Amino acid sequence: MKNPLKGTTARRASGAMAALASIALVAACGSSLSPSADSASGSSTSSTSTSSTASTTSTSGTASTSTDTTSSSEETSATAWTSISSSVAEASTGASAAEVLAANADTSEAVSAATEEDTAGTYDSSSATTITASGDSVEVSGTNADAVSVDGTTVTITGAGTFVLTGTLDDGEVIVNAPDAEVRLVAENVSITNADGPAVDIQDAGTAVLVLAEGSTNTLADGATYADTSEEAATATLFSSDTLTIAGTGSLDVTGSSNDAISSKNGLAIVGDPTITVDAADDGIRGKDYLVVNGGTLTVTAGGDGLKASEDTDETQGFVALGQASVTITAGDDGVAAVTDVTVEDTTLTVTAGGGQVNAVPAEESGPGQQAATEDTSDTTASPKGINAGVSYTQDSGTVVLDTAEEGLQAAFVNIGGGELSVTSGDDGINASNGDFTIEGYESADSESDDGSVLTISGGAVQIDYAASDGIDSNGSAFVTGGQVVVGGSTGSMDGAIDANGETTLVGVTGDPSVSAGDTITVTSADGDSWELTSIISADYMTVLGLTEGTEYTVETTSGGSATGTASALSSGGMGGAMGGGQPPQQG
Repeated sequence: MKNPLKGTTARRASGAMAALASIALVAACGSSLSPSADSASGSSTSSTSTSSTASTTSTSGTASTSTDTTSSSEETSATAWTSISSSVAEASTGASAAEVLAANADTSEAVSAATEEDTAGTYDSSSATTITASGDSVEVSGTNADAVSVDGTTVTITGAGTFVLTGTLDDGEVIVNAPDAEVRLVAENVSITNADGPAVDIQDAGTAVLVLAEGSTNTLADGATYADTSEEAATATLFSSDTLTIAGTGSLDVTGSSNDAISSKNGLAIVGDPTITVDAADDGIRGKDYLVVNGGTLTVTAGGDGLKASEDTDETQGFVALGQASVTITAGDDGVAAVTDVTVEDTTLTVTAGGGQVNAVPAEESGPGQQAATEDTSDTTASPKGINAGVSYTQDSGTVVLDTAEEGLQAAFVNIGGGELSVTSGDDGINASNGDFTIEGYESADSESDDGSVLTISGGAVQIDYAASDGIDSNGSAFVTGGQVVVGGSTGSMDGAIDANGETTLVGVTGDPSVSAGDTITVTSADGDSWELTSIISADYMTVLGLTEGTEYTVETTSGGSATGTASALSSGGMGGAMGGGQPPQQG
């Protein structure tokens, strides 16, 4: 349906699980156009563009932290989002991962492009074409050899088929230029280095699949500068102008010395059980339209963002969907950055952003129970967050560990319904904020008023240790209705365990005992129900949320003893739910 305010593509919705959310999204969504060079560079915005429908401007509405002219050639020049519609806001509040993904672009074609053989890392050698590199020479043999041309150390594939890459290619590249063709590249113990361009450049293909062969070890590397810097030129060591699917069970090491390591100008899907290690000057792994990681073990080191989706001209795109994979990220900027949504389902995700909390740029005052930080006058435009999503962050399951120099997690709509989330941050632990944009109905919001953002925690185990500002900070509403939620510090001031500008459901206890990292935290209600967590927090005080109002709780830590309080509604301006009667820790 066309948006009544701006006639453009509506946000697509499908799937019974997301019926209500999808109806709301389709009824509301419209234009989402942005010229921000940031969406293509290693930097990230404090709040990226969103699924919006309201007014636009001819200049970028985002706060770019740096400009990368090489990457920006991938992006279109259009008008920037300035508003998130009220219907998108409603549908994004308290949503599940399935509901969020059902309202976004369909990724099934990219995921299903990999066959069972592909995901297992196997192939039919009898119908394959083998490309064997040996230093500065290349030999081609097999079924579709006529679809391969060799010019020195440049290999060009122009037709459909399965092409096995093996051997070592010095200062060369593999180009795919096969319009509408189904091209399957099998990496089987191949090493490709290109001193002045990409190692693999998929310029045109109907379907492009890279299979990491079972038991194989493969490496790709580029040089610090590229000879071709035109608008359509590659900007990554492994680059695709079309949607790319990576599958298999082998390993792939990619070094991006110039810019990104792996990048697709359309979608990028990783399936099967590959082992992928990347080291990039800028972004580690990027799918412009979307990035889907359904399996494998990924280790990402990036000067810019670790994982990224940067499409800002279509509100159904620009998202990162993490599935049953193990992902470790060390990033100079954001660990995971998405223009729209980030979803986590059964993922093991570990992020160190900006060097972690130890590199925090402190605020003037630290929160109660938090360690004061020293002044840092260094001039930096980076704002390293563990996860930075323009519209929503949704976690239904999995284990997420964030160690960040600034905010641990930021999105306009934060939804945590299960799994484990541990945040160690230099600034706010979890920040629900509209960032540089407005949410429809909240156009007059300032920094101290409700901006329409919403944080919802209904389940899971959440721990937050923060060096400054707030543990949980919502510039809009905050609802913690369940789960096991522990935040370092106490309430009662503007910088503390919790801070919200709008409506709240924050029932818990706050104050003693102290807690140290590695302690066992035990929370026991008066009726005998209890739960335990292993602490990541070190603080003089602590706040426990998601409790039942009017019920008495005893909170005990290994190093700090125990204290008892009656759960009540908490706020940044009051000390309800204070725990007292503390007992020292038991001596063994």
